Amino acid sequence: MTETKLPLEPLQSETVGELIRATGPCITLVLPPYRPGEPEQTAAALLKTSLQDAQRQLAARKIAEPQIRSLLEPLERLVSDNESLAGSHAGRVIFRSPAIFRQIELPERVELHESPAGASLVIGAGFHIRPILTAAALPEDIYVLDVTKRDVTLLRCAEGRTHRVELPKGTPQTLSDALAFDAPDHDLVNRSASGPSTGSMQGVRFGTGSGRETQHAYLADFYKAVDRGVNEILRSSQAPLLLAGVGEDVVMYRSSNTYPHLLRRNIPAGPSGPMSQIELLRHANDAVRFDFQERTALELAVSKERLGPTRFLTDLVGILQAAVEGRVSDVYLDENGQKAGAFEARLLGGTVNWRDEDLLNVAAIETLQRGGAAYSLPSHLMPEGALAAAILRY
Repeated sequence: MTETKLPLEPLQSETVGELIRATGPCITLVLPPYRPGEPEQTAAALLKTSLQDAQRQLAARKIAEPQIRSLLEPLERLVSDNESLAGSHAGRVIFRSPAIFRQIELPERVELHESPAGASLVIGAGFHIRPILTAAALPEDIYVLDVTKRDVTLLRCAEGRTHRVELPKGTPQTLSDALAFDAPDHDLVNRSASGPSTGSMQGVRFGTGSGRETQHAYLADFYKAVDRGVNEILRSSQAPLLLAGVGEDVVMYRSSNTYPHLLRRNIPAGPSGPMSQIELLRHANDAVRFDFQERTALELAVSKERLGPTRFLTDLVGILQAAVEGRVSDVYLDENGQKAGAFEARLLGGTVNWRDEDLLNVAAIETLQRGGAAYSLPSHLMPEGALAAAILRY
């Protein structure tokens, strides 16, 4: 059996555009993170067992045996490809249809329906895209500024890695650098003459502030200088920025910040020292995801109040029909919601038309195919406990 090389690609927004155009049968398989030496099953072992389940599901769908073999053979060859299925701290999702065979790295853990293998498997007329909607909408680059009273470090998080970013020339990276570059213009130590100066006698020095106030003034100047450097680097990208550090340092930096895309959430300092790259990436992705979902939910609430019932739907059947007709501009789906059933989309000019489909997934595909947008939100951010909500164009 020959090997099939299947590169592990980063998840990008363009990926969803390709997946929604696929024709079935479509296999969506999520494999959890795995690192060599851990007790969990390897990605290859999970894939091998999942393929047995896929074989049964495709046969139950009355898919012809030659088509089943054509779909599964590349996946079976992939089982023996140690390079393609190497250990990773991130999960991955494999998409397989008659025309598509791709393996995408996931920036966060996603769940589909559990298969006997412990992996997650969905087979349908279209790919199961709901779990990757949020991840695909997030920015490719996230910046983290690690702040302490001694120094700052700017990190770029992208494609599952962290990279240190040098601040612009002239930007202090430590408090010592800042003091060497330029002393603050609010020196709290003043002088007073004790009568006429004679010879080498000089004025008597006296302080007008406590040591803590002096330190606060120096730090404020330091953080302002760093803020200017951060703005110079990130101005054109508009990438989200997160602060990492203890509360006092983070609060003080915020008071000097002028970068408009600084997120409200912080990455807390690890109790046992610097956190690992994996931990930092997880915290960064979580913070950006939470921020995105909260902003999306706020936009949904504002639209609901502004548009009224004629252009706002929470009835799933009505949403599905409007989506096929091209009337849905934005659809919002409960990320934990489940609603399986049959929807005769093709009778209305749609594409997805299998029995027992995930109807929320169908709503997303039909909306996206017609130029709309699809969002996945936690249950508590959905309006009135609805499984789905839609903003109509007309």
